[in-house]
Amino acid sequence: MLRILESLWHIPNPSRADLARELHLDRSTIGLLVDQMIDRGILRQHAEESSGPRGGRPPILLTISPGVAYSLGVELTYPNIRLAAVDLCGSLIGSREIPIQDYGPQAIENLAAETARYRATLDASFKEGGLGLVTLGVGVSGQIADDGRSILISHALHISEPLNVADPLERALQVPVTLLNDAQAGVMREAGLRDKEDLLLIIIEFRPGNAEEDIGIGAGLVMGNKLCHGRAITHLLRSNLNALPSDPALGVEGLGKSLALVANITGIDEIVLGGEVEDILIPLGEIVDRYSKVGRNREETIIRVSHINGGSEAVALGAAYSAMKLLLASHDSSVANFFASL
Repeated sequence: MLRILESLWHIPNPSRADLARELHLDRSTIGLLVDQMIDRGILRQHAEESSGPRGGRPPILLTISPGVAYSLGVELTYPNIRLAAVDLCGSLIGSREIPIQDYGPQAIENLAAETARYRATLDASFKEGGLGLVTLGVGVSGQIADDGRSILISHALHISEPLNVADPLERALQVPVTLLNDAQAGVMREAGLRDKEDLLLIIIEFRPGNAEEDIGIGAGLVMGNKLCHGRAITHLLRSNLNALPSDPALGVEGLGKSLALVANITGIDEIVLGGEVEDILIPLGEIVDRYSKVGRNREETIIRVSHINGGSEAVALGAAYSAMKLLLASHDSSVANFFASL
């Protein structure tokens, strides 16, 4: 059942035949599992408005039922921590902000307690008999430990020593916690929304007066539907950032050339920008397009540069989406057992 949910998470409104092809299973097996999930209220079915290309009966399409399960996304930032709850359909079902003054072990314990209270509020209005909260994702501007449990360093949050985030949250909520940097969380959601197997997301933050770093940059890269580390890209782009406040034209030119280089090397055809980039989005796109075509056939696909979805909640939404995607892909036995028992 989790494989079917994972496919529905990626492919909106598939038919039974679509699922059979996607999962390499025969139609009778898919039909039996889908019928069971419909009977248990996990899935819904509806007829497509128009018939297929050969005419005849319109296919029956499938969707995940609202109210079955949801994930929470958290963005650690100043002056408020942002929370966003997303159901299995990918719809926002609630959001909240928690004031924060400084980050440390006690602040994470307080966050765990506040998140548990928010969970209770959501569960009270959630589908009776549903699974409720199944996972939590945390997005942060900073470097994450390889085990995904702690923030190693974050100039944006003034964290200079490792800070364990996952363990206190898991103790309080009793669900798996995924810790990602903000760009990694964002790129997984954007790739899903845009149905892209290859995508680069860049987040730029201006922090005037920050003693460690006036301008922050993060990179998230998805290649072949797999999340890749973006540290090398971040180092490549950082050298162009310092010129942005004093000489925006020079900074944008250098940033555009570097992004074009990344696009040429990786073969991606779309770059998403997040953060405070409204003023540079159009000129940056023109520069990336110009330099990505150097030595190439002008008829080839251009590099599209666009803005991240979700506004100020983009990172929290990305964290919620990413945590759910990783949970479904893990085929977690406890989640599978719950769906089987519904």
